[in-house]
Amino acid sequence: MSVRHVYVIGVAAILGCASNPSEMGIPKSPSTLLTATDIVTAKADNGSLYDAILRMRPNWLAAHGQMSSNPDSNPYATVFLDGQQFGSIDALRRIQAYHVASARYYDITQAGARFGIKGGMGGVIEVTSR
Repeated sequence: MSVRHVYVIGVAAILGCASNPSEMGIPKSPSTLLTATDIVTAKADNGSLYDAILRMRPNWLAAHGQMSSNPDSNPYATVFLDGQQFGSIDALRRIQAYHVASARYYDITQAGARFGIKGGMGGVIEVTSR
């Protein structure tokens, strides 16, 4: 048996034994969606939604879209709760993760199309409660 065959068999064995991503706390849903099932599966339902997003989708909390022509613009996402503007990204700290049915991140383009001028420069995190 050549080294090449041993290598191929080794790679196949490693891939065959790999864990299911959902068993490791990695959500199955797209990176723009966070469901109640994802939150519970990752055991992130004990704290605030901010904590759950920080753990599972940290890129949602990063600054996006700050314009050099307007340095006073807020580069962070705006939060909408059940269709109503709820506040800045810190408002996620006031929402308990176990009350959330889903959370979805919209980038600046999608946010502008869906929420208009209220979408802001950093996009939108839309939260739907249970």
